[in-house]
This record gives sequence, C-alpha cells and structure tokens, in this order.
Amino acid sequence: MRRTMGLCLGVGALLLLAIFLSSAHAASGKLGQPAASLSGLEWIKGEPVEIKKGSIYVVEFWATWCPPCRTSIPHLTEMQHKFKDQGVTIIGVSNEKADIVKPFVKNEKAGPMDYTVAVDPERKISAGYMAAFGVRGIPHAFIVGKDGNLAWHGHPMDGMDEVLKAVIAGEFDSAAYAQKKEAEEKSQKRLEQLYKAYFTKVADDGEAAKEAGQEFIKDANAQMLNAFAWRILTNVAEEVRDLDMARTAAAKGVKLTEGKEPGVLDTYALATYELGKKYVAEAVKVQKKAVELAQNNAQMREGLQKSLERYEAASVD
Repeated sequence: MRRTMGLCLGVGALLLLAIFLSSAHAASGKLGQPAASLSGLEWIKGEPVEIKKGSIYVVEFWATWCPPCRTSIPHLTEMQHKFKDQGVTIIGVSNEKADIVKPFVKNEKAGPMDYTVAVDPERKISAGYMAAFGVRGIPHAFIVGKDGNLAWHGHPMDGMDEVLKAVIAGEFDSAAYAQKKEAEEKSQKRLEQLYKAYFTKVADDGEAAKEAGQEFIKDANAQMLNAFAWRILTNVAEEVRDLDMARTAAAKGVKLTEGKEPGVLDTYALATYELGKKYVAEAVKVQKKAVELAQNNAQMREGLQKSLERYEAASVD
C-alpha cells in the first residue's frame, strides 16, 4: 500500500537507531571514577550547578531536534519533582546554541522542563561524559552519587528511576553494574553486526539477510526492534522489502513493551497496514491505541493521528 514518508514518529524511530547503533569511540570512562566538572556550561534554566559530595546528580544529554529526547522530558520532570527533597538535581545538557534552546524551554513544546537546563555548544562538558564513555546516541543520562563518582549511565527511560532509588538509599552496586554493562555491550556489538549485515545484504543476498534478521529479532530489545522494523518499512526498496519480518520485529516490540509505548505501536500499525487491505482494520485498531496513549504529548499525538486518518481512509476505499 502507498505510504506517506517523513512522519514525525518515523523520525523518532530512526533516531532510536542512533541510540543503539552508535558504535563506541575508544572509551576511557569508567564507572566509579569522579564525575567531570560542569564548569563552563551556559545555564538556560535554573541556577548554575557544581557537583558536590553529599548530593546526587543526573546529567542528561539531549537536543531540541531529537523526538526521543522530547519524549523523555515529562519523565525527567516527574523524577525531579519526586526526588528533589532527597538531594537529587537533574541537569539537561544540549550541545546546541543558547538561542535555539532558550525558546524551546520557554515554549515548553514537549511539556514543562521543570529541571535545570544548560548548553554546551563546544562539547567541553560532553567530553567528560558522552565522549569518555564512547556514547553518541541521545538521550543519555549519567548518575553521579553522593561520593561525587559516576554510578550509572544509560537511557533516562530505561530503569533510571529504580537506579536513583538505590543510589539515594546507598544500595546501588556500581561495580556489579559495570560488569553487567560490559556484558551488555558485548551483546550489543553482536546485534550491531547482525543489524548491519541485514541491511548490507538485503538487496543482493536475501537468504543471508533473512538469517541475520531472524537472529537479530531473537535477541534485540524493544527499541532495537522498533528501529529495525521502521527502517525496513521506510528505507528498503519495495522489491526486496520483507514486510513479514518488519511486522514480526514490530510485534515483538509491542509484546516487550506490553503495548504501552505509542511509538512502538505506531510502527506495528504501519507494518500491518503495509501488508494489504485485509489488515487495515487491525492497523486502525492499533493506531487508535497509540493515539490514546500519546494524550500527554501533543506533538507525538498529532503525528499518530495523521497516520490513523490515513489508515481509516484506506479502510473505506
């Protein structure tokens, strides 16, 4: 079926690729070492912050152009409210210029940013966090414990709440987490290789691509599956586009997120819609749920609604 390109949610899904496919630079950062200074940031909202022992900090890297970052803003605001009285300060750091970030924060396009915001256009502060740990995908957050050392880093919506609770209680084991992180990175490298193999081979060696894709789907997480499916649907030539594989990946993403993530539902709905007329009713049903779940994100909801209207129009053709 004919597809309209450039959907807002499509951009978001593709940006998720950057989160998981950002192959690490030579990384020198280690959990448990002192956190880099925040001196040199230009403060956009809130008072300047210095990292001091006895307090806990979340240093989150984001950008105004990044849909997953905008999705994280209400969550970060909620956490700042929840943990403020327990000595937690959240700082959102963008590498964009102040004249870009200031109006975004003022207009609260993604919801109130009720935490500290700063810019680092020359990436001087980013060097001690993102570059040091070989991270290129955003949003990405670092937790600094009461001892002034780095305790954790990862996606701000991937279990950070529970980590913060443990850090506050003095129960978080950074050493054990570091070992777990190392094992995850090895697994992620394998998944990166499978992902790249699929899209490298899909045009010329369908069987090899299919094998790589199946292995990838077996072990990938929801974000990876969502990005993989979306790329098949929007970035692969129609004559070699494997719609069944895209739908299988998207369906597993929905299962892993318990059907509660509108962006993942959006991808599954598109995969279903593309399979043809007899699947349109299911696409409409899934997309309606995605729209409903995005009630608190006006920008996301608008993109989802446009897709829903397209599917509904197809159902009456």
